[in-house]
Amino acid sequence: MPAFCWHTLTSLAQARKSSGIVRVGTRIVDGTYHTMTVWTDEASMRRFVSSGSHRVAMKNFRQLGSGRTYGYASDFVPDWQSAYQLWCRYAKEV
Repeated sequence: MPAFCWHTLTSLAQARKSSGIVRVGTRIVDGTYHTMTVWTDEASMRRFVSSGSHRVAMKNFRQLGSGRTYGYASDFVPDWQSAYQLWCRYAKEV
């Protein structure tokens, strides 16, 4: 299994088991693989980002590929189209 797939699968599994998770999703849009996680609060999201499989994946990010990321606070769970439009407009290179 390619390293990118392994890190993605283990990070998604970690997210699904994390405290504060509301939604975990993946989608290919315009030929690019995207993930979206929705959290109850920023502290839960930050604990996820800085621990476990996700932390290992981010340490190896340059060897896995390239990409942009975007995160924001909201009072509602975005649909994929809205999230993708915001990502296109505001995402930063990792």
